[in-house]
This record gives sequence, structure tokens and C-alpha cells, in this order.
Amino acid sequence: MILKRLLIYSYQSKEILKEYIFNQCGLNVILGEKKEDGKETNGVGKTTMVEAMNFLLGGSCPDDFIGKPTLTEKDIFLVLEVFSDNQNIYLGRLINQPEKGYYLNAAAFSYDLSDWIDKEDSDFKKYINNVLLGLTPDEPTFSALREYIIRDEKEGFTNIGLPNRNAMNEAMYLAFLFNLPYDFEKEIVKYKKQQKEFNQKLSIIKSLKSEISDLKLREKKLTKEIKELDDIIEQIKITKKFEKDAEEYQVYKSQYNELQNLLFELKHVKKQYQNNINDLEAKLEEIKRINDIQPFYEQLIGFFPDKVKKNQDDIFQFYNFMVDSRGRYFNHKINEIDYEIKQKQKKLEELSIKLQNYTQSFKNTDLITDITKVTNDKSLKYEELAQIRVKINMYQEKTDVTADINRVKQEILKQIDIKLDIFKTYENSVKEFKELFNSLVLEVYDENGILDIELNNNTGINDTTGRIKINCRIDDEKSHGRLHMKINMFDLTWFIDGLNKRDNITFLIHDGSFSKPDRFAKYRLIKYVDKLLKEISKGQYFITINVDELEEAAITELYENKSVIAKLMRTEDNKERFFGFRYTS
Repeated sequence: MILKRLLIYSYQSKEILKEYIFNQCGLNVILGEKKEDGKETNGVGKTTMVEAMNFLLGGSCPDDFIGKPTLTEKDIFLVLEVFSDNQNIYLGRLINQPEKGYYLNAAAFSYDLSDWIDKEDSDFKKYINNVLLGLTPDEPTFSALREYIIRDEKEGFTNIGLPNRNAMNEAMYLAFLFNLPYDFEKEIVKYKKQQKEFNQKLSIIKSLKSEISDLKLREKKLTKEIKELDDIIEQIKITKKFEKDAEEYQVYKSQYNELQNLLFELKHVKKQYQNNINDLEAKLEEIKRINDIQPFYEQLIGFFPDKVKKNQDDIFQFYNFMVDSRGRYFNHKINEIDYEIKQKQKKLEELSIKLQNYTQSFKNTDLITDITKVTNDKSLKYEELAQIRVKINMYQEKTDVTADINRVKQEILKQIDIKLDIFKTYENSVKEFKELFNSLVLEVYDENGILDIELNNNTGINDTTGRIKINCRIDDEKSHGRLHMKINMFDLTWFIDGLNKRDNITFLIHDGSFSKPDRFAKYRLIKYVDKLLKEISKGQYFITINVDELEEAAITELYENKSVIAKLMRTEDNKERFFGFRYTS
């Protein structure tokens, strides 16, 4: 796809306010004038132009466009003409209607919106993705790739990756841009997910080992109790049930009282530990006030005796040590007690529910109520029995789960072996990427650059198995200027190499990445890239830069080569700004 021109039309005045014609091959420079003193930006619209192009290619409406009275009044319609599949297609966006996108592929161009096909924003994105770029459902969407193809100056140049992005997805997008297999990790992660689920299940099973015998005994007891309840219901022997309830009530009541006493003791001990901490801290505060005696001595005898000072320091260090070491110990004991209180409180609540249940039974004398009570008891025991049997059955699955884990591990090993064989077929491509990146670094800095591309074939549970890791290094890249240049050259590597392998992603846009680098180095890069693109007669490289960020001779050469597609500057009538008028205060 080739970007041909950008139009700005006003439905208010029914006129074209601006037209920017792009170079269909090579360098496309959006040139701004020198910043005003004390200003961070020159405000003539370089970034605004990039944001408008991004908006037309399916991005969100720039925040800077929303709620601006001038833009609203002029009713601005942005149009991007592109060439795709041997035809001219027009993409349109109304700033007053950002939730919609328009496209027109008729032979005759028109500003009459009834001639255009309008789409909701999501469908407009799909049109660009599926029709214009021909990306398949299995491939990353253009919406996901766009922020790597159109890098913005705010977040795009902190690293070759973008901040706060999903690491697996980002690795997949970069691999796709480099024309490498991009879905290896995504395919293997399905097995990793299974392995983690089986591991978690096995951990639960292993945790049951210490209680499995008790669970089996409890199962037998509950089965017997349920049978007894069935007999009671059948024979309506409510008296026998009351006797049994009375016996169990006494047992639970005794346990309840014992737990209450234990909780009281624990809370008392916790309070003592807290008092100890408070006493230590209070004592330390008192010791700190001893500092006031130094001015007293100096006023009284003219100096502060060394022996007194040493005693003061020793006392202060001792209590500092006590607060630090004993304080940690007391806090640790408090945490242990809190946990024990929580467990016993939970048990106390369970006993309370059981006691209430039995109490209700003693209060009711009606036969129907008693039968209902027995039935409810039976249901509760059935529920407990079901939970116990789930645990017992789960424990019995230990061998099967271990076998499942081994099976999944074998599948992961098999998959990564297959992926590794596939990756090896890309050795020549990887070599070309490395050579191209190095040639860019040599041209710009007369130094060597390193591009690393490797497949992670480690199969540990937390390894990113199948991920193709791509990174690069140049000398002194910690400086902002060199870091930005490294990112520029990284992008240019996949971009230039990909021009010979695909027809859809044939443009790259860098906004603001040339403001910090050395003026001679950056001009060597853009000049070299322009030469490479023109040699293969393919590819558009858009950059933003200010006139004072290059030598005058370089600016002259850019004009002579017709590389400047937009010269944005401040004038009294504001007509040389991006929109042809000023829309911000």
C-alpha cells in the first residue's frame, strides 16, 4: 500500500484548506521551523500531521482535536489517498464525527459524503486491516502493529519495545514485522497452561496426604450417621434422635467453651506483646530527649564531657537495638497469634452453627418440625460427605495427574523441536537482518552494531518457550540521541528488508526521533535510507524534523531532492501551519 496524499477539507467554507502530496518512494520529510525560545515545541503541526495520518489509518481521534471550537466550526474532513490492489482508495475522517470512518474507491473523487461508504470505527479498522492490507485473521491486526509502524514521540522511543505492553504479544508483533514465525509461543503457551493447571491440581492432591486417613475415617462415620438418620426418619424415632442430639450437643458445647477460653488467652498474649512494643518505643523516645542535656552541660561548664556523651550514645544504641530486634520478634509473634486467632474463630463459628441447630431441635416439639430437622441434618451430612469424597477421589487421581503432566511436558518438547527446525530455515533471513542493521550503524557511526535474534527453546514452566527474542545494541546507547538512532535503525532493518517480501506494509513513520541525535549522524542515516529505498523503487519513510536540527547544507539538499513534503511554520496569518489555521490558543 502506498500513501499518496493528504487533504484537509472544510465543509463550512466548502474548500480544500491544505493538500500534502507524498513521495511514493524514498524520504518524506515533515519540516518544522525552529522552536521559539522557552517553548518545548514549535507548535506548527508536525506531530499533528502524523496524528492525522494515524487517525486516517484506523487510530483513535487525537485528544488534541476534541472540543476545539475552530475545528468544530470549520467542520474538518481529513482525506488520505492510498494506492492498494492497483486502485486509488480514499480514506476519510470527520473530526466532528470521530466514531465513524469513511472510504471511497470510485473512479471519480467527491466530497459529497453520500458517495462515500461510512463504517463504525471498529468496522473501519477491519476494512483497513482486511481489504487494504490483506492481513488474515491468524495474523496480528494492523491496529496492533500500527504503533510500531507509526512511532510517536511520547512513548515510541524509550526502547525498541513499547512501555506497558503484553510481552508475549509484543514479541509476536516484532517477529511478524521481521517476517519471522510469530505464533510459536502462542501455540506452546496452550500446553503450558495445561501444565500449570495439572501442577496446581497435583499440589492440592499432595496437600491432602496428611489428612487422607482422617478423611476416610470421617467418610465411614458420616455414612453410618446418615444410615442412622434414615432409620430414624423411617421409624419416626424422634426420642432416640433427641438423645443423640443431647449427647452431641454436650460434646460441641464443651469444645465451644474450650475454644472461647483459648481465644481469650491468645488475645491477652497479643495485647502483652503489643504493650512490650509500645513500652520499647516510649522508652526510646524518652532516651532521645536525653539529647537536651548536651546544651545544658555546655551552658553550665562550657563543654559536654566525653564520658557522659559515651554513656548517652551507648544507651541510645541499646534501645535502638531493642526496638529493632525485639520489635521485629514481637511483631512476628503477633502475626502468628493473629493467624491462630483467625483459624480458631472460624472453628468457633462452625461450632456455633451446630449448637444453634441442636438448640432449635430441643425447642421444637412438633413432629413435622422434628422430621424436617432430621432431614436437614441428613442433608448437611450428605454435603460434608460429598466434599470429603471429592477430596478422596482427587487424591486417588495422583497417578493420572502425574501422567498428564509428563504427557504435556513431552508435547512441549516435541513442539519446541518442531519450532526449532522451522526457525533454522530462517538462518539466511536472520543473517540478512544482522548485516543490514550493521550496515546502517556503519554508515551512520562508522561502528559495528549487534542485532540478536534467537528462539527461546528452554522448556521450564515459567520460560517463554517458543518466543523469538529480537534485540539490538550499539555503542553508547544510553545517551538519548544514540538510543533514538538505535530504535530508528532497528525499525528500518525490518522495514527495508520486508519491502522485498511483502506489499502491504510499505511505509514507516518516525515522529520526533531525530530531535536529539547528532545532526551529522542523523543526516547520514536519512540520506542513506533514501538511497536504499530509491534503489529498490519501493518504500516510504516519513520523518519529522526542525530546520535548526540539521545543517543548512543538509536542508538545501533535502529541498533539491524534493524530500520535503511539508514545510510548517509560524506566520501572521497562520496559513503555513498544518491545518492552514491555528486551532489552539
